[in-house]
Amino acid sequence: MVFLIVAVSVAGALSKISAFIEKHLLSKLSSFNRYGLLLIVTLLFEIGLVTTISVMSGWQFIDSWFLGSILLVAIIWLPAYFRPFQENASRTVGKFHSGYDGDIVTIHRGGSRHPFFIGTLIFAMVGLIASIGYYLPYFI
Repeated sequence: MVFLIVAVSVAGALSKISAFIEKHLLSKLSSFNRYGLLLIVTLLFEIGLVTTISVMSGWQFIDSWFLGSILLVAIIWLPAYFRPFQENASRTVGKFHSGYDGDIVTIHRGGSRHPFFIGTLIFAMVGLIASIGYYLPYFI
């Protein structure tokens, strides 16, 4: 119960903070500058997250960066990839039980241009390339 209260409180607080930032900061920026700002904030958040994991676990930063890169791509990519499957399953069940034939399910096409997706993709690619470069001498 306490977890639920904390989760709802955090979600409410993030909603208020988001509305404040949108109203007072992002609305005054051009589309290009807003995109760049959100991209930089995404990269800084991910670097902070990986640094925190690295410090708390005692791992080297490069190891945390490698694992964090893979996990962040999975967190971003997999829900979007499996959404059409879930929608198709829901429509099939609905058609079976009620006879209602819903819309056609769209196929997932990667390449979202949202700053969060692009920032995560940049962070992951640089992390994977840096990790491969760092550990390459061990394999040669």
